[in-house]
Amino acid sequence: MKVAIVTRPQNGSPKILANCLQTMLSKLGHDSDTFKNIASFRRLSNFKEVDFKYGRFLWNIHKLFHKIEDQLFFSKLSKFDVIVFSETIPTMFMRNQYNIEKIKKITKKKPLLLYEVYYIGNAPTVIQYLKENNDNNEEIFDWHFSVSSTTEIKQLPQKPWSQIGLYLEGANLKPVKKEKLLAVIDFEREDFIETREMQIRVLNELQIPYICLEGKYEIEEIRNIYRKSTFYFMQSNESFGLPIAECLSCGSLIFTEDNSWPMAWRLDERPTIHGPGILPECFVEYKNEEKLKEKLKEIIENYDLNKTPFNVFDVFYKNYPTFYSGNLKALDESIKIISRRN
Repeated sequence: MKVAIVTRPQNGSPKILANCLQTMLSKLGHDSDTFKNIASFRRLSNFKEVDFKYGRFLWNIHKLFHKIEDQLFFSKLSKFDVIVFSETIPTMFMRNQYNIEKIKKITKKKPLLLYEVYYIGNAPTVIQYLKENNDNNEEIFDWHFSVSSTTEIKQLPQKPWSQIGLYLEGANLKPVKKEKLLAVIDFEREDFIETREMQIRVLNELQIPYICLEGKYEIEEIRNIYRKSTFYFMQSNESFGLPIAECLSCGSLIFTEDNSWPMAWRLDERPTIHGPGILPECFVEYKNEEKLKEKLKEIIENYDLNKTPFNVFDVFYKNYPTFYSGNLKALDESIKIISRRN
């Protein structure tokens, strides 16, 4: 099949997922192209439908300025059998962001798929949010691909949903010998500033070098930071947390204040919505400042710059192989089902 993957041009998880999907499809023998033109679909909406803060006049000028570009893009899509969107949830379901009915019309009802870190059916609070806002539900797409089978809750994949994982193996992310201890503190979260300040305080006290992520990075630029890191500090709860997967791929331990924060990484058979979870040894839960000091002192005492990153990666891969090598079998089976429908 010929598959068009449509995502954002900005660096972030949708773009990385799109690249991973293209690699997985190639390994299965399918032709695919990634287009960073998702804004073209947003421009299908008229001013009344879209959330655009600069007014009707500028929205119409914006659409007119990109008219030829958008027409050429839609013409290219006519050569593909399937269109996969890699965009965040709930954004892709929001009517003031994308008019899916118009998208279906302009793509001549080709199968529309969504690939995200989680399956919307595993996030009851998001479903409720969309319902309350009269937005689209999961049935608007013909098929759903997700990285994980766990988000707020866990379910076994079934039509029209597949857990295809994430293909980081092809991104040159792998454990290496570390030069020194180096902590990476994730981007600031407005409601968790005290947590960030506490982490910095402890790292300074223990004289552990650290990098606080801020601003914008190119994908390889931030991955080079992950490659050098030994510890990665989460700042809040995450539906998945792509940096977690990338840092674990490089052999970096993940520090979380609460074992409910890395939702998709909980190993429980029946996790509850935002509830506690079982995490493997590649995660370090610390609960408070004193516990964080204790944990770090213990880890530092036994940390081997050569061996520990590889041990961390082994634990990661043992528990989450599809988060590194993808789930090619599930992807292949899904493509076969979709091709028969087409």
